[in-house]
Amino acid sequence: MTLPDLPLRCLSSAESRTTTDVVSGCNTIIDFWTTKCTRCPDALDKLDKMAQDPQYKEVKFISICCDQLDGAREIIEKDDNPRWSHMAHYFMEPNDKETAKKVLGFKSVPFYVVLDNTGNIVQKGGASKVDLDNVPGKLVMEENKENSKPDQKIAEAPEERVFVLDDLEF
Repeated sequence: MTLPDLPLRCLSSAESRTTTDVVSGCNTIIDFWTTKCTRCPDALDKLDKMAQDPQYKEVKFISICCDQLDGAREIIEKDDNPRWSHMAHYFMEPNDKETAKKVLGFKSVPFYVVLDNTGNIVQKGGASKVDLDNVPGKLVMEENKENSKPDQKIAEAPEERVFVLDDLEF
């Protein structure tokens, strides 16, 4: 399954992009969120921390706010030190969110979509359903017994996982 090609607006530049354009050629973790979600800031904190981890240097981290453009900007740019600065932030219009919900099968946020570098969705779901430690592009440290130094290896894409979420509205 591939990501639907939907319009986005970059929160930092106001540039119009599409979902497939922003993930093209990259192992990517996308977090769909809303400004009213109480769990979303913690999820974005976790992803921003992961984005700073050298094991994830081959993974792109993207947030897509699905409800309020100005509200998303206010949250991200609240202080002199912007929140979640190691991620790219986009806004999706509510009607496009409805298309994404239908195609990707989500009914609540935060909702993650993990893609490999060819644009294939390898995982999707809520925080309890997606294994963010097992994403394509993550460097896996393995002990090299010959010289007792860790070797780095890029993780393979896991098989796609599809989960049905309960009927929560957002």
